Parts: sequence; C-alpha cells; structure tokens
Amino acid sequence: MLEEIKEKVKEKFGFESEPYDTNILLVHGERNSLRELLKFLKEQGFKYPHTVSVVDYTPKGKGFQVNYLLENLELKKLVMVRVNLPENDLTVPSVHDIFPPLQPHEREAWEMFGVEFIGNPRLEVMLLPQWAEGWFPLRKSYDFKKHRKPSKEKK
Repeated sequence: MLEEIKEKVKEKFGFESEPYDTNILLVHGERNSLRELLKFLKEQGFKYPHTVSVVDYTPKGKGFQVNYLLENLELKKLVMVRVNLPENDLTVPSVHDIFPPLQPHEREAWEMFGVEFIGNPRLEVMLLPQWAEGWFPLRKSYDFKKHRKPSKEKK
C-alpha cells in the first residue's frame, strides 16, 4: 500500500519518498504544494492527523524541518510529510482547514519555533506567558539565561 502511495505521489507531485520504518513512508514535500499534497493523502485514506512537529537544524546549517504525520487507521499505515524551510523564511501554509485537529499543533509550533502558518486564524500565545511572546524557546539559538524571568531571592 505504501509503495502505491509512493508511486502516486511521485507521479502527481514529483516528490521523492522513502521508507521511514516498517509502516511509515517519508515524503519529501515542498511548501508550495503542501496543501495539495495533504488533500491528496487525505483522499487516499490518510485521514487521521497525528501531529505537526518542527526540528531546528540551524546549527548544522540546514534550517528547519516541518513534519506532518498522517495515518490510515484502517490499514495501520502512516505517511510523514517533511518540508524543509530556510532559517530566513519560516513560513508554510496552514492546513487547519484540511485537518482541523492540527490547528493547535500549528499554534504550538509557531509559539515555540517561530514558524508562521499562513492562514491559521489563531496564531496567538497559548503556552507561554504573555511577556515571553516572540522568544521561541525550542530553537537551538534560544538563550535561557538571557530570557529567564528573575525569581525572588530566598531569605
């Protein structure tokens, strides 16, 4: 089944795919075709979105990766779509309308990494205190000592 999806994705979008695990296919997507790709995968039965995650590879000079994990619950197969973003352009189209459960995942990725999901109507602070907005604490470049809110001294 995953081999068939691999061929269909290659034919329709031109994206390379590779096995990631015994039941996971990794698709190397691009931000400009992300929405169409995820709609296509949903039509192919990958209707259960697990998560959106971000990985910071800036210390290696590789920018950021945004990963989407979708599952076909009937076949117990997964597809991971990976989109690479350069450090100076952290924007990707939102898929909250295709997969509504991913909306808070996009919010968290925006808040913690600074990846802007274009079209997400609720990119607002949800986990950090208001005074920490824009600090992106899960980036490798984040300086915990610089941004640490001072605690009261114990007597």
